Amino acid sequence: MAPIGANGLKPGDFWATENRAALRALGGAPLVAAGDVLVATPLLGTAGGRSVLDYLVRCALPLDHVVYATDGEAFYGEFGFAPAWTGRALDTSEQRWVSACMFQHLNGSGQHVDILLDGRHPALEFSRDEEPFSEFVVKDATTYGNAFLPGAVVGFTCSNPDLASALSALSSTCPLDLGLLVLERSCGVLPTCGMVFVGPCDLVCSKDAAGHQTCHTLPLVGPLLAPLLGPAYSETIRTELRDSDILPLYPGCGLL
Repeated sequence: MAPIGANGLKPGDFWATENRAALRALGGAPLVAAGDVLVATPLLGTAGGRSVLDYLVRCALPLDHVVYATDGEAFYGEFGFAPAWTGRALDTSEQRWVSACMFQHLNGSGQHVDILLDGRHPALEFSRDEEPFSEFVVKDATTYGNAFLPGAVVGFTCSNPDLASALSALSSTCPLDLGLLVLERSCGVLPTCGMVFVGPCDLVCSKDAAGHQTCHTLPLVGPLLAPLLGPAYSETIRTELRDSDILPLYPGCGLL
């Protein structure tokens, strides 16, 4: 299955205090109580919580897996970053993969577009020679972190060089600070959220032979000093966009 998602998760739903607490609680135990029935969770109590749960299941479980709320509502797997979660708690690496996936599906613009996910996880393996992958030509942002941890900051995002060049080719009204655009996508109009923009990915990430990124939490000197001061994240996901979807996803820029 193509690792293409539709990013329509509202930041206000994801970053709501009660939903973050419920998500953290879910990660510490099996997702399924009996059969294919989800464990009890406050996320099922509101429309916003159910939206968070919908994307959570999409990211965690594989395409052929369906789980159900007690009222019969179905939640469908899609990517499969943590298929074993149905029978046990998430381990740290799974928490990070699921988090990076959910961060990428945040969309503060309200303009839902397709995003191609790229990273070193087996769930993201695909051939560039196949359709529709060739349509996704702009590498925009990379996300990483752990939304299952407490704290004010749980996620990080950096911009890839393609984004700046693509926006400059299409628009003359972009903010000078590209970080404002990237954070607007992840945070919407919220005054604060759990994401931090750490700058250009080239300054905080290193790449392996396949081009997959390992990223740090410090800008500029990250690849040099971050191993001494904080964790490195190999569980990173980069999104790629169709060129026609750049401005809808980053509405702070206008057409030339």
